Amino acid sequence: MTTLVFSQQDWQKIRIRIAEEYGPTFFLIRSRVERELGFTSRNHREWYHNSGWNKDIRLDFRDPALATFFQIKYL
Repeated sequence: MTTLVFSQQDWQKIRIRIAEEYGPTFFLIRSRVERELGFTSRNHREWYHNSGWNKDIRLDFRDPALATFFQIKYL
């Protein structure tokens, strides 16, 4: 499994690009995202003593080739 990490701001920009291609309701069905693009998304937060919570989005890809394709297409 390959995981890509994005800030919440970067993820919103990527979501807009994906929604333009697949439609605004694409993210409503998690299994459709996994079937079409090969990943599941999750919100992640980690506590840092100096700065508090760090919140980001993690995309877990079932295949490294799909992660590479995603990076080429959307980044």
